[in-house]
Amino acid sequence: MNKISILLILFVSQLSFSQQSIKFEDSDFATILAKAKAEKKLVFMDAYAAWCGPCKLMEKNVFTDKNVADYYNQNFINSHFDMEKGEGKTLAAKYGIRSYPTLLFLNGEGEIVGKELGYIKTEEFLELGKKNNKPSLVNTNLKDEFLKGKLDQAGLLNFINLYASKDPALAKQASEKYFANKKDKTFSGEEVNALLNFTQSVDDANYKVFVSNKAGITELLPENNYKQFDNYLKLMKLITSATDDKTKTIDDAKVLKEGEGLFPKDELTKSLNVYKLNYYAAHENFPAYEKTALEYYKNPDEFNANELLTAASTIGEKSKDVKSLQAASRWAEKVVMSSENFDSTSILATLYDKLGKKEEAKMFAGMAANFAKEENRDAAKMIEILNKK
Repeated sequence: MNKISILLILFVSQLSFSQQSIKFEDSDFATILAKAKAEKKLVFMDAYAAWCGPCKLMEKNVFTDKNVADYYNQNFINSHFDMEKGEGKTLAAKYGIRSYPTLLFLNGEGEIVGKELGYIKTEEFLELGKKNNKPSLVNTNLKDEFLKGKLDQAGLLNFINLYASKDPALAKQASEKYFANKKDKTFSGEEVNALLNFTQSVDDANYKVFVSNKAGITELLPENNYKQFDNYLKLMKLITSATDDKTKTIDDAKVLKEGEGLFPKDELTKSLNVYKLNYYAAHENFPAYEKTALEYYKNPDEFNANELLTAASTIGEKSKDVKSLQAASRWAEKVVMSSENFDSTSILATLYDKLGKKEEAKMFAGMAANFAKEENRDAAKMIEILNKK
């Protein structure tokens, strides 16, 4: 055999070796899901970041293993997205991805049916694929599966994470079922998060789990944080008992007296005021909201921009009291000084307009109108102010 033939064989063998890897689809996410449905396969997604060392190691050492490549190429529609670029940013938000690599198995609806975090070795990755290879779930709606009681513990935990923001009430139901079925006393970080997120009252079924599994939970959650969370739930129970939905009022004295010992007085007062503001706004008791806001935000330097703008906007919309409007304008002025955008400038323009400060109102209304063009917002009210004589 001549030298050219030998070199050609070596080149071909090296080329074959370099191509032995998981085949990732070069398509957008919607097309990948459609292909999964058509071929009755689940989607494997490698969620990575360009700077992530473990991600690069998996790409180099694990995805190129022959057994891994053969199995994943045969059984899954494989995809990988940089979570910090293009469509990856949307997917990162959708699936709550914060660490890399995150390895997801998705059905044709784009719902998570399996998940693993971090670098895993070749053999473990192959086993992960076999464990999550469930073609029966390809065209299954997880919500239907949950309502029919067909999800196992792993499926329930995935369902809780997926529906936490999509349908919190349903995710809470799933969490209660998950923890009612949980037999062991050890907890993972994911389980602790699910428990805390969906324990909202001392009357919740999950609260019993929280109390009876303190030892396992405090292996991951510092005991001081555990106590603070417990005391917060007890405080919310106390505040609820002090709330009269008929008169839409709250008995402050009862909360402050019976809440002693749960938190220091200043923290207790702050938590009570936050609750009052939300309650009065939701129940349209504006006089009580106004009184609470004026007292609570008297030192605006202690609060963030969102809080101040929310209060300023509410008072600007509802109040006719000059002192209240002046206070709200100071809050909005503080926000504008650090962040000029449509929200801050339009709220300040509205407040100045109600105070009769025509020139100032027009100046900020003009700024808001310009921001509206950039942010694609409705500037009708600002144009109204600008057109006043």
